[in-house]
Amino acid sequence: MEFLTGKPLAEEIYDTIYYAEKYILILSPFIQLDEYFKEEVFKTHLNNSQVHIILGFGKNESNISRSFKKQDIEYFTQFPNITIVYIPNLHGKYYGNEKKGIITSMNLIDFSFLNNIEFGVSADKKLVGNNKFFDISQGKCFNILEEDGFTIYVKRPKYKKKRFFGKDYVGSEIEFNVIDNIASGQSIEQIRVSEFLDEKYVNASIKETRIERAIMTEVEYVEHFISSEEKNRGHCIRCKTSIAVDLEKPLCWSCYKIWAHHGNPNHEENYCISCGDDHKTTIVKPACYSCYKKIK
Repeated sequence: MEFLTGKPLAEEIYDTIYYAEKYILILSPFIQLDEYFKEEVFKTHLNNSQVHIILGFGKNESNISRSFKKQDIEYFTQFPNITIVYIPNLHGKYYGNEKKGIITSMNLIDFSFLNNIEFGVSADKKLVGNNKFFDISQGKCFNILEEDGFTIYVKRPKYKKKRFFGKDYVGSEIEFNVIDNIASGQSIEQIRVSEFLDEKYVNASIKETRIERAIMTEVEYVEHFISSEEKNRGHCIRCKTSIAVDLEKPLCWSCYKIWAHHGNPNHEENYCISCGDDHKTTIVKPACYSCYKKIK
């Protein structure tokens, strides 16, 4: 973990966006881009459907253009794989990708990068073991998007499956768009990010040669840890969020989505699902020894 300020902080944020390979997660109450951001930082992903850009912004409920100007929103709608979420009470700032996370005071505003004295803490995802700062902070940010966010724009890539392996990108489709509604001050329904698929296929009738591992929907997953107050309360083994004590489902929904990208059942986690104390746990062994004996 590294403390940064000044130019090193700005460069770290630039690199986190520029070198992303799977997704870019940005939470910033205010978003305003200059030409450097548009032409040198984000542009590398303009024709890359593999990188999912997820933007969460907030504040100024009566006039969101003070937080995110319409011309900047329209710039992002050009990208092939983009989700934009409005979070009314957002104040924190976060920049992350699949390998790095930065918590900082800096909004995604050109003036802040060039003029303000800003601080930030950066951490890398470990290839072996875990990094609690990275895992917990990114899990919390995804949870904020899911629980507190109002999805306003979704654009997803479409693919054509090859007969045996691989896929070909054939364009993107706007699945949801209420930008004009919220820009004009209209109230909008709270629709969660998880209601939208990551990608679509135009020839889904072609069968895969291998059956893929099933990933639960949010509704299926949530039923196991928040469906009833009568259930025993436990802890997510990655971020310690309150969940039910279920040895088969020891992660909260936000952390489960991150884990599902790799699906490694032996990935080392941080807490016991039952007592919540610091323990080296995994999906297959989510409880410390003493708690496991009590549960069983």
